[in-house]
Amino acid sequence: MDIIRKYIRNFFVSLGKNLFLKKTSKKVITVAIIHYDGKDMEKVLSDFSVELKSSDVIIGKNFSKEELKLLTRFERNLQRKHVLLIENDINSVLYHHGHLVNCIGSFDIKKLRSFEKHGTAIIVVNDKKLGWMISQMFPFYCIIPGEPFQETLITAPIPLTRNSDGYYFSKISYRNQVAIIDLNIEILSDFKVK
Repeated sequence: MDIIRKYIRNFFVSLGKNLFLKKTSKKVITVAIIHYDGKDMEKVLSDFSVELKSSDVIIGKNFSKEELKLLTRFERNLQRKHVLLIENDINSVLYHHGHLVNCIGSFDIKKLRSFEKHGTAIIVVNDKKLGWMISQMFPFYCIIPGEPFQETLITAPIPLTRNSDGYYFSKISYRNQVAIIDLNIEILSDFKVK
């Protein structure tokens, strides 16, 4: 009887380890970009709850400290995700959790190398040219979140883009919209300096 229990326990421990390894070594991540217009955060969270819960990374711009408090009911879900919420400026981060996403306001080689060492795959920037330049020199996707009714861009190393121009994704977002995109982060390892 003890042998059977031991076998069953070892089976479930092995199964748990395999599930954990598969979950942490994900090749494609889902990114949700919140294009927030500053009105009715409760409605955004309820209207797009499925998208936000299904994503691995959440990026939001135009948040305030008051709206950050509204996210406390969503916080349990945020703890399991990589999240970056900022005010209008990249330098004013309200909430940051996880290593897959970070932000930078200027081309700082030391900071970018540090992000690379820590496994960051997505960099959020304010400027289209800065995002393009970073993606061509470092193994990152760069996201330039637009204001509502303006273009949101994602840059990537040129070989990853359809037109070989460095721009991976471009979309005009409308009020309170959450854009969802899947990014293959494993392929970025091909561009790392060895």
